[in-house]
Amino acid sequence: MKELFIVELDYMSDSSPYFEPLTEQPWACYLDSCSPSFKKEQHNRYDIITADPWVVVTVDDKNVIKITHRLTGETQIKSNQSPFKVLDDLLATMSKVDNTDLPFTGGALGFWGYELCSLIEPEKIQPRQLETPLMSVGLYHWAIICDHHQQKTVFFSHPDMPETDRDSILSRIKSTAKSQNSSFQLQEKFSTTISESEYESAFNKVQDYILAGDTYEVNLTQEFTSRYNGDCWQAYKHLRKVSPAPYSAYLSHPDVVVLSHSPERFIKVTERRVETHPIKGTRPRGNTPQEDLAHAEELLASEKDRSENLMIVDLLRNDLGKVCNPGSISVPRLFELESYANVHHLVSTVTGELSQEHSILELMEGAFPGGSVTGAPKIRSMEIIRELEASARNVYCGAIGYVSCNEKMDSSITIRTLVAQNHKLHCWGGGAIVADSDCHQEYQESITKVKNLMTALETFCE
Repeated sequence: MKELFIVELDYMSDSSPYFEPLTEQPWACYLDSCSPSFKKEQHNRYDIITADPWVVVTVDDKNVIKITHRLTGETQIKSNQSPFKVLDDLLATMSKVDNTDLPFTGGALGFWGYELCSLIEPEKIQPRQLETPLMSVGLYHWAIICDHHQQKTVFFSHPDMPETDRDSILSRIKSTAKSQNSSFQLQEKFSTTISESEYESAFNKVQDYILAGDTYEVNLTQEFTSRYNGDCWQAYKHLRKVSPAPYSAYLSHPDVVVLSHSPERFIKVTERRVETHPIKGTRPRGNTPQEDLAHAEELLASEKDRSENLMIVDLLRNDLGKVCNPGSISVPRLFELESYANVHHLVSTVTGELSQEHSILELMEGAFPGGSVTGAPKIRSMEIIRELEASARNVYCGAIGYVSCNEKMDSSITIRTLVAQNHKLHCWGGGAIVADSDCHQEYQESITKVKNLMTALETFCE
């Protein structure tokens, strides 16, 4: 075991100034808990900031895996392999470090897009053509970790990191934590890529599949788009104030930027204890305290929403059970209310103990994509989604997170997420369709979930 190089930095409750001078660095990543906006809870304890990985793994829509060693310039191409296994093998080459209290001590960090499902289930899910990578993950030797519970911020470097690179990064962090003068501008208001009548047609086909016994629940989504100029970091800073979320993230990868404001954890692993927190059940926030309370109470009492949530809980119990120790799966929280800037949600918690025979990335692959964004049964629901949704989900409904070389992991499901590419912004909203769903209500819910994000950015319109 080797030790990390650690330097303590000044603590700031808002850690974004530490990330600001790094936004133009290659593969810059900010996992942002928006901690000042929430009570002191485990899911908003840490912020993680990093950039300039030593190796990058990307996957395209032809299942070509490209491994780029940025220190040497060497590139390897692999086809028809599991990208999760490729990441596992690369993580195994990193030196083991003492298991510190830090959540991340170097390792894999990035995004896994929803469309990876076509690689996981190639005989069932037809691939889509995409310009954006299906997966883009860097392996990093350093990070800034902000611990909001202990009010402490540290910089660490992994023992495999060259000392000259470490000193260069540390010098940049200490000397340039200043605001940038760049701007962001939206060229037009967001518009949907399908009409309400087209949504209704897809909704009715889902109902036909439910009545035929193919599925019980399908998560149906729609896409919204706009065009922009300028620096997406400025847009993200605005959105994190308007709609703070505990699993927010800003990833600046070549040719694509991801602005995520997710309230939903996908999978967390600590000392082989596994947690997942599925969200299913939504109501809008009220305009008055009385209306807001009424909406929350209605959600908590809704048999329909509780039924939707329970279906996904059972699906995740099955997903985790494939790689967890027999008898270890439990549901310590069921149908609990969580409230955010624009919506109330029903959230449950499923836990398990990861078997010694399986790795964290095997766990992730077996549970990907998260059941709350597919439906149940999972594979058939994904087939229906592929048939009925007009556009690719892209990064949306996938995951953002890290797998650390100290065998810890945390990740979000990329809902409430925007993707910027070629001066175009993409945003998605959706919801679960079951037998007693109302089409108009579901259509409105898919808008409500992201309307505050779109409206906030439309203040930047020309």
